[in-house]
Parts: sequence; structure tokens; C-alpha cells
Amino acid sequence: MAEAWTCAFGAENALMSAALQGNDEAAGLPVTNLQNDQGAASTAWRVPGKDAYLIARLPRPTRCRGFSFHRSNLTVGARYSLVARIGETPVVITGGQTSNTVAGQFLVVFPAEFTIDRLDISISDPGNPDSYLSFPLAYLGPLWQPERNMSWQGNESRQTVIDEATSLSGVEYPSLRYRQRALSIEHQSLGVDELATIRSIESTAAIGRNVLFIPSLSAPDRDAAMIFGRLTLGEISCSAGAADRRGTSMTIKERL
Repeated sequence: MAEAWTCAFGAENALMSAALQGNDEAAGLPVTNLQNDQGAASTAWRVPGKDAYLIARLPRPTRCRGFSFHRSNLTVGARYSLVARIGETPVVITGGQTSNTVAGQFLVVFPAEFTIDRLDISISDPGNPDSYLSFPLAYLGPLWQPERNMSWQGNESRQTVIDEATSLSGVEYPSLRYRQRALSIEHQSLGVDELATIRSIESTAAIGRNVLFIPSLSAPDRDAAMIFGRLTLGEISCSAGAADRRGTSMTIKERL
């Protein structure tokens, strides 16, 4: 397995085909909304109150390394307990952990990749200022790490769309519509045997499915830095001449 400080991709979201069960849900915002690719609060799973639980029963045993929520309204003080199991046997148990949610997202990385067929997670966020908990997007599945890390020459950008009204006297009234993060990813040292995985990730992204990208699994700002959204793959090049290496560039944009 690659080192924890290398980047990771998640493109096989087991939640999309799972049987989902949750606690009380707001009218028109059921737990099955986690199985769409849009990140809007209007298409989320919404639970009245400050506590939520999710049970995901997978249709078949599946390799999984991590679980994440995205674009939620959770606060940094939210706590979670997670159990992943195969049959009746728990293989991952985390109890009463602080989520350290940043910008509505947090990631749980399992100690290793396990084959599971069920995941239970409960969330408690007593300090949340809203009267509900909102979960638009989630990921459960493997986290693929290339054998060698990406280049750190990529860029992070943020698209901001603002409606501006200006009075006759020149007074400006800006109204923020949305902000969207994007990362450009450069990798100049892929092995030829890794290209099949890269192409599989691109195929998932091409049909509109979200991809999870984590610049470093062990970075202190991991939850803030990761992006779950649409990915586009650039050309695959022979980046090292005669050496058995390939290079490519990717862009991933946060799903709104």
C-alpha cells in the first residue's frame, strides 16, 4: 500500500447501489437523496434535530477504505461513531470521535482496506445552530493511491459568481451566488500498469459521477483540502522519455 502522505482517489461509491436507512427525515428530503450527484441542500438528506444515523447495506461484499460526508451543515464539533462489518463481524469500529468538519465535509480513513457489506454511522451535533442536519453528498468505497505521488506543481483556484447591482450614484450591492473550489492535478510518474485505474476513474467521471480526491491522506488539513466533484482527465504523455513512466493532468471541481 502507498504511503499515507500520498494523494488518493475515490471513484467507486458503494453508497450509490446500497440499501439506505436513516432516522427521521424531513418531508421530500429522504435518505435516498444521498444517491444523487448534486450537492444542493434542496436535494439533500435532511434530519430534523441534532442527531442522525445512517445504515448502508451493500448489495455485495465490497472493498472499502474510507467514508466521507460533503456539503453538510455539520459544525467542527460534531461527533460520530462508525461501525463497518462483513456479515455479523465488525472490522472497523470508531466510537465517539470528533469529526473536525471543515466547510461541511469530513473523512474517516479505515486502518486498512476491508471487504464489508454494511456500514453504520451515527452523528451528533448539539452545537449546530440549525434545527436540522443536512447531508447532500457522501462517499463510501476504496481509496486508490498511485505508487508514486503527484507533483506539487498543481494549482488551487476558486470560482466566485457575484451578482452586482449599482445605483445611479455608484453604490455597489454585491450578492454572492456561489463559490466553487477547483484543483489542477499534475502527475508525472505514473506506472504503465496504473493507467487502467486512471482510465477507470475518468470513465466514472465522464458519466457525471463524483470523484473524491485527497491531496494527502495524512495532512493536518486533509478534510479542508479534499474535493468531491467532477473530474476531467487531460492527455496521457510519455513524461520521462525512455523510462517506463507516464504523465497526465487532471482538473477536479467541487460539486455544488
